[in-house]
Amino acid sequence: MPAGRSLTALAVALATLLLAGCGGDAESTPPSTTVSAASSTAAARSTTSTTLSAKAELLAAYERSWDVYADALRQLDASKLATTFGGNALKAAQDEVATQKARNQPVQISVDHRPRVLRITASEGLIEDNYRNHSVVLDPSTGVPAEPDPNEMVYQRQTLKRLSGTWKVVEIIEEQRP
Repeated sequence: MPAGRSLTALAVALATLLLAGCGGDAESTPPSTTVSAASSTAAARSTTSTTLSAKAELLAAYERSWDVYADALRQLDASKLATTFGGNALKAAQDEVATQKARNQPVQISVDHRPRVLRITASEGLIEDNYRNHSVVLDPSTGVPAEPDPNEMVYQRQTLKRLSGTWKVVEIIEEQRP
């Protein structure tokens, strides 16, 4: 989940992660959504499995992971990342927050999502999200963007696994496309 041009190195690192089992049948694409973290929204979504279909539950967990990620980069606090991330994805997100914290550069995540469930089982799901990234580094004293909007397309797949009853993003791979 790249946060802006200054975080391109993380995107490259994430692209090297291995994604197990990329196959599966594609399902329909839900409407586009936007995540923007001007304030904390991590607790706003519920993923109660008794009221959502399996696909809707997976997509809700995916959206929640973006909320938690956005809040972590805005607040420069990685403490809640483990609630929605695990494995390689958790390590990459924690490293990204640590890097931005060391630079004293909060990030405003703003993304126009187009997630699509490619595969889902009882314990694993694969989501493809070809999204438009508008995320920027912020000036720590004013909260004003310190760089222009990258307005770039990002092509990404994320594997989620049900760990202790909770869907968590465990692997992220970014594809390079023209």
